[in-house]
Amino acid sequence: MAQSAPSIVFGSAGIASFTTETVKEMLEILEKHKITQIDTARVYQGSEQLLGKLGAPKKFIIQTKAPGFSPGALRKQNILDGMKKSLEDLQTDSVDIYYLHAPDPTTLVEDTLAAIQELYAAGKFKRFGLSNFRPADVQKIYDIQSAAGSVLPSVFQGNYNAVSRHIEKDLFPLLHKLKISFYAYSPIAGGFLVKNSAQLRAKDDSGRFGPNARTGDMYTSMYGKESLFQAVDEWAQIANDAGISKAALAYRWITFHSALKGENGDAVIVGASKSAQLEETLTAVEQGPLPESIAGRASAIWEKVEHEAPLDNYNSFVALKK
Repeated sequence: MAQSAPSIVFGSAGIASFTTETVKEMLEILEKHKITQIDTARVYQGSEQLLGKLGAPKKFIIQTKAPGFSPGALRKQNILDGMKKSLEDLQTDSVDIYYLHAPDPTTLVEDTLAAIQELYAAGKFKRFGLSNFRPADVQKIYDIQSAAGSVLPSVFQGNYNAVSRHIEKDLFPLLHKLKISFYAYSPIAGGFLVKNSAQLRAKDDSGRFGPNARTGDMYTSMYGKESLFQAVDEWAQIANDAGISKAALAYRWITFHSALKGENGDAVIVGASKSAQLEETLTAVEQGPLPESIAGRASAIWEKVEHEAPLDNYNSFVALKK
């Protein structure tokens, strides 16, 4: 029996910079395409608040994250306060998934997990998620929770795309063993796969790679490598040969030709900067699997970039800055 495709989740990281009307249009597009899940986070400033204002929790399954990416973010009280603020902004009583957004080396994991269990016992979330953790830490958290009879992590959100596949070797086998689903963020590598090498070398001002973008340093550090520059031009040629956009190639590859499986509860998180872009993405995914020859060429890109490819936004950039 053929494996089923992963679910599609809408990633709302950048929506606070959009007009209310644009976000309304996006929510309508999600409903039209029967997308039921929305991913947000405490650090996506204004995202939770806008989703709450528009009544998204009444129509969609909401998944959010504890505060993260700063020393002390995962202290017990910070997590409890973070959830309180998230629920207030979302204008709801509970969420589906509550993630630890990234490791916090300055805080004892037991302190963090005490807060998670308290929130779970109070009915504030249904599923416990981890994001950007290394395999050994996933196992440690699972073991602590299992020994205590506490809520087990059942979802992991991580960086995964055609030019970032390290986790297939070490993380995925562990997640399968522990029955933890995988939700992929950055399926187009933060926009890398829709650019060309000339743009990237010039560090143009567009998108997340621009020098003026809040994420410019991070994405340039992660993907600004010679093998990746060559790969992105090859990616464009493959898309051209297939007669589809570079973004469509990326989304269809990860949905139908990667290691993700619907039967494992896996999902792909897609974002958009415009409502028309969201429509294009969802329509592209609905076209189904790529021709075998195209999928094979897209998959083969990995062998050419593996030695320089990044792991994820935290371990390949944030942690190195500390």
